[in-house]
Amino acid sequence: MFSFGWSEIALTFIVVVIIVGPKEIPNLLRQIGRFSKSIKKISREFKNSLNEITEEKEIKDVKKTLSDITKITDDAADLIDEATEEIDPEKINKKIMSSKENNNIFENEIKNLDATKNVDKK
Repeated sequence: MFSFGWSEIALTFIVVVIIVGPKEIPNLLRQIGRFSKSIKKISREFKNSLNEITEEKEIKDVKKTLSDITKITDDAADLIDEATEEIDPEKINKKIMSSKENNNIFENEIKNLDATKNVDKK
C-alpha cells in the first residue's frame, strides 16, 4: 500500500533537517517517541476493554446456556416423576381390580336379564 524506497526516505530526512533544523531533531525524535508510546498505550487499553466486553458477553452466554440446561433437566425430572406415577403398580392394580369388579357387575346384570327373560318365557 505505502511502500517507501531509500530515495523517498532520504528525501524525507533532508526535508525534516531543512524545516526543523539540526539542533531540534533530537527533541523532535523524543516527541515522536512519546507520541508513539501514548498511541500504543491507548491502543492497548482499547484492546483490553474490547477483550473484557467479549469475556463478559461469553460469560453471559455460558450462564444462559447453563440456565437452559437446568430448565431442561428440571422438565425431564418432572416428566419422569409423572411417568413413574402413571406406572405405579398400586394404581395399576386398583384399575385392574375396578375393571374386574365392573366385569362382575355386568356379568351379574346379564345373568339377571337372562333370568328375567327365562321367567317371562315360562
